[in-house]
Amino acid sequence: MTAISYYISNTKNEVIKLKGTFAFWLTIISAVIFPLLFFIIYLVKHAKLVPALGENPWEKFMINLVQNSIPFLVPMFIVLITSLIIQVEHKSSAIKHLFSLPIPKWSVYFGKLSIVVFSIIATYIYFFLAILFFGVILGMVHSDLGFLDFHPDYLKYIKMLTMSLVASLGIVGIQFWMSFRFKNFIVPLGVGMTLVIIGLIASQAPESIYFPYSYNILSISLGDKVPLTMGISSITMYSLICFVATCALGYLDVKRLNVK
Repeated sequence: MTAISYYISNTKNEVIKLKGTFAFWLTIISAVIFPLLFFIIYLVKHAKLVPALGENPWEKFMINLVQNSIPFLVPMFIVLITSLIIQVEHKSSAIKHLFSLPIPKWSVYFGKLSIVVFSIIATYIYFFLAILFFGVILGMVHSDLGFLDFHPDYLKYIKMLTMSLVASLGIVGIQFWMSFRFKNFIVPLGVGMTLVIIGLIASQAPESIYFPYSYNILSISLGDKVPLTMGISSITMYSLICFVATCALGYLDVKRLNVK
C-alpha cells in the first residue's frame, strides 16, 4: 500500500469507530445547545426583542450568539472531543494493538488527528446551520421579529467562524498530543480545562497573543483589529505555527514511545 492508501484506510476506520459514540453526539449537541437557548429566549421575550423598523434582526441575533458562545464553547469542546476520541483507544488498549500492526505509526497518528479536526469543522458547520434554522423558525412563529423579511450577512459570519476555527488549531495540536501521550483520561482533560479558563482570563492582557488558549476569544473580540504580522493575522499565523509544531513533536514523541 502507498502512504496515501494507509492514511485513507486509517481515516475511514476512525470514522466507523466514531459513529454511535458519545464523541459523535457531542459534535451535534455542542453545536445546537447555544442556538437552542437563544431560540428559547427569543420565544419567551419576543415582545422586548422586536427590532426597530428597517433593522435587520439577524445582525443582533447572530453576533450575540457568536460572541457569547464561541469563545467558551469551542475551547471546551476541543478539550472534550480530543480526550474522548483518544480515550476510546486507551481504554481498550487498542493503541498498543494498532502500533503492533504492520502499518506506519504516522498513519495511525494523523488519521486520528484528521478525525478530531473534521469533528471540529463539522461542529462549526452544524452551529452555523442551527443559527439559520432557529432564526427561520422564530420568523415563522413571530413574524414581528422580522427574520423572514431580511437575509443574514452570510459571508460576514462564515468569515468570522472560519477565523475562529483557524485560531483554535493551536489548542487542537496541544490537546491531541497530551491525549495521545497520557493514558489517564483525567490528565489531558484537567490540564486542558485549566488552560481554557486561564486563556479566558488572560485574553484581556496584550501578552495573550502568545497564549494559544486565548486565540479563539481574541479572534472574536478583536475582529478586524487583530494585529498583523507580515500582512497576515498574528492570531492565524501563531495558531497555525503552534498546530504544526505540536503535531510534529507529538508524532515524534509517539513514534519513539513504547505504548504499554
